[in-house]
Amino acid sequence: MSLEDPPIDHREQATQNYERIQNEVISEAKRSILSEYRVDDFDSVLFITSAPRGGSSLLFDILRHHERTCSLDGEHDRWYTLNGICYPAFDSDVVPPDFESFDREKLLTDLLAEVGATERSGDRAHRVDNTLVRLPLQFPNRELPYERIREQLLEGVSLKKILEGFGIAPLQYDEYAERDADSPFETETIEDRPFVSSHRHKRGLTVDDFERTLILKASGDAYRLPWIREQLFPETDSKVVHLTRNPAASINGLYDGWQLHRGFQTYDVGDLDIDGYDGSLWCYDLPPGWVREGNLIDICLMQWTQAHRHILDGRDAFEDVLRVRFEDVLTDTESTITEIVEFADLGESALLSENVESPNKVMTTKEPRRARWRDREDLVMSALERADETYTGVLEELEYTEEREWI
Repeated sequence: MSLEDPPIDHREQATQNYERIQNEVISEAKRSILSEYRVDDFDSVLFITSAPRGGSSLLFDILRHHERTCSLDGEHDRWYTLNGICYPAFDSDVVPPDFESFDREKLLTDLLAEVGATERSGDRAHRVDNTLVRLPLQFPNRELPYERIREQLLEGVSLKKILEGFGIAPLQYDEYAERDADSPFETETIEDRPFVSSHRHKRGLTVDDFERTLILKASGDAYRLPWIREQLFPETDSKVVHLTRNPAASINGLYDGWQLHRGFQTYDVGDLDIDGYDGSLWCYDLPPGWVREGNLIDICLMQWTQAHRHILDGRDAFEDVLRVRFEDVLTDTESTITEIVEFADLGESALLSENVESPNKVMTTKEPRRARWRDREDLVMSALERADETYTGVLEELEYTEEREWI
């Protein structure tokens, strides 16, 4: 770069590195699929929508083990971010339904970049390729030898060891799920380090896999459902699972995530003066009406309220919507998953049944425990008691008016 060249921002750098990986590094089979297909070529799509800390990662992980599904390795909104469909192009995570000023072809191809098909035997090459396409999004300001990394991964060298060789602490990657950092990370990325990574029963896509159901999950989709339907999947058979969770448990989880330095940071929105938070980056979704100062517990409540309000208002963009309580996923897992499988017309799956019997622990902030929110009950209830009419309306529509049911 010459002195006259403008600096490259982290999205531009990530895009350059990702496109090089896509065109030169990943397997020839994956390159072929990405050159001929887009994510809207799937016959059907099942969206899981919820507020953050609503249990969607667990539900997504269970359903993606169904052998009639395809899925990404985690939340897909990183590809929106890479394409600039996010703050600060918009004031919040809300994307207007008529927004068309984006490269639709590129976005739909990018969304396909890490999609794999569920199959018991799995495919190591697919997992390696997915690791590679995500690295530029996770470390946008690092120049890494991606070809050599691919060779090492295929040889069985652990990613942890490879990253340590480049001076990248493992805490900045997969150890987020095990412990907290000493302080918040200050570097903005395209994608948070993965809590949900590729499971061993995934392989690369083939042409026939587009007859399967694609499962997509991102809490930010709460704010863009009509846009997704109108601009991305207007012709695709699409269904929505609206996953709900009681407000106390959800905002308690959000409060944990803001404080625990686990990598939930999403945007650099400028100076923040939030009582209860010492970081510089915003965490989780960016709802309309977000504020730079105030009490953290009130911001967490706003994130729960606004997410569900927008899902309730935007669900009419889809003909088929099933509301599911996360509490039922926890207490009556088998019948609740069966209801979702029937709703999505997926049929039976031995691999899914095994996962239902023994679900993975996914993206937790602390050890799961029923009604854990009561550990800070006074703080949580004080926020709920001063909440506005929007919260009250959502609470009633979601039928969470009985506190004794808040587990």
